Amino acid sequence: MALGRKNSGKQLTGHLKTLYARLGGELRWIENPPKLRQRKWRGGDAFVAQAGEREARAEEIRQALPHVIYVIQMFEPDWDPEQEKLIRPLRRGPNRPPHGWADAAFDVLRGADDWLTVREMLDRIVERHDLSIDDGPAHVQAYGAINAALQRATRGLVNDGGQPPRWALRSRQTGDGRVSGVGGDGS
Repeated sequence: MALGRKNSGKQLTGHLKTLYARLGGELRWIENPPKLRQRKWRGGDAFVAQAGEREARAEEIRQALPHVIYVIQMFEPDWDPEQEKLIRPLRRGPNRPPHGWADAAFDVLRGADDWLTVREMLDRIVERHDLSIDDGPAHVQAYGAINAALQRATRGLVNDGGQPPRWALRSRQTGDGRVSGVGGDGS
């Protein structure tokens, strides 16, 4: 991202304050993880096994934070790091595609030649990303996320109006030509 000539100090300090908040939040999480993670609940053994990696990351952050603070205070000498609100890190679950269910569903639609139901898209995503989702709560959550994303999409996406609805990209529309619902032309 280019900082430009005007107000580059303000932009730089804005970015560095965000970086400080994220690094500080991550360090706080490493030093004081949630209670459920500390106990041997779901994933507790893996959490304990990664203690060395977390400690190495904490040391990297401890070494980097003074440098970030120094540069911010070059532009804003009265800035107090204690007043900065820290940002807690977002932890994704292990059974999700890297960029979320909606992006993965649209990737599947881009590669598909036929109309697909949400279930067919979900099956292809699970296979493509080597996920382990059964017909339990994780499956319901993934199905709902994909279905909601498809319902919100308004451009370039059509469904066939059937039950269950089958989806396709408008540019790859094939079949009997019926179009309705999201992104449809109403005919």
